[in-house]
Amino acid sequence: MGQLGEYRAGSMGFAEGAMRERLDAHKLCLVLAFTWASLFSSRSLVAQQSQVGNIVGEIGIARLGLPNKQILVSLQSRAADVNSVYSDGQGRFGFYSLPGGAYTIVIQDDDYEPANEQVILNLAVSTTAFARITLTPRSSKETKTKTSRVAGGNSGVVDPAELRRNFPKKAVKEYEKGLQASPHDPDSAALHFQKSIQLSPDFFPAHNELGRIYLARSDFDGAEKEFLAAARFNQSDAQAHLNLANVYLLTKKYDDALKQVEDGLRKDPNSAVGNFVLGSVYERTGKFPEAERALRHALESDSSMSKVRLELVNLYLRQSKKEEASLELRAFLKASPHDPLAPKAREVLGKLTSTRVQPPSD
Repeated sequence: MGQLGEYRAGSMGFAEGAMRERLDAHKLCLVLAFTWASLFSSRSLVAQQSQVGNIVGEIGIARLGLPNKQILVSLQSRAADVNSVYSDGQGRFGFYSLPGGAYTIVIQDDDYEPANEQVILNLAVSTTAFARITLTPRSSKETKTKTSRVAGGNSGVVDPAELRRNFPKKAVKEYEKGLQASPHDPDSAALHFQKSIQLSPDFFPAHNELGRIYLARSDFDGAEKEFLAAARFNQSDAQAHLNLANVYLLTKKYDDALKQVEDGLRKDPNSAVGNFVLGSVYERTGKFPEAERALRHALESDSSMSKVRLELVNLYLRQSKKEEASLELRAFLKASPHDPLAPKAREVLGKLTSTRVQPPSD
């Protein structure tokens, strides 16, 4: 047991055991939009231990609220590129394991005016610097930007105007307060989401967000309850099913995980997250060809999800495919050279290229 691929944020590392080249999913995880709060706290711990820091931030759209798509965010230092990431469904992003100093966040997107924001990461003050970027829609694109978003996906891509039309204003206000608090104060965010649900029990975005906070705390029962409610109150919601699949994957309820991820993919067949979870379920249940197809589909849908390649590494190690595993590690390191997992990935790659790897036993 214990391949890489579970995407709940949490502690990070590599398992120490008989098969030392093997990557352990219970200590190494892919961070997605669902788990921002735990991502923030766990990465800060890494920074404190290694004298490096983090820059996290969120993107807002002037007069419109949240962005209606993922946005590429680049980080520069002294005019040189450091790294680039895509924001999640709520406009949030992060750069990790950075030395202290002055950085510039750069956004160049066809739908918005260019943005440059300087951020100072002063490790003597804090290991985490926060940035808020407000983008201005280009005049020729503004009408397109205002188009209603598809309800039921990630709650972060639901049109705020639609929420205000369909739910009590006080409930929406509490929900928005929760979103603002979630990157830096998940406990406070949970209270706002709970109050939003008290004011409007069918407010599905608040159920989804509260479930994510519970998931980051490893409160699987609480997370399951909230995601089930989100799916019940919004029948078109793909993300709630994918969140449920993640809960069941982490608790080794693979049949339930498979059912939920299939339900989610019926609503959003090209979801990179959905195909990643599907591949992870297949890998754990020994369906290796199906796992590889799903993981490849995930990468085709979103090439920025470079850590999907680490799940492929586990898949290939289980089949004694040393060369294929090495290729995936190299691809991961090329795409994410500054990732906190990169040093360990290089270590594993070195072992794979210098020793004969036996398949790990479950």
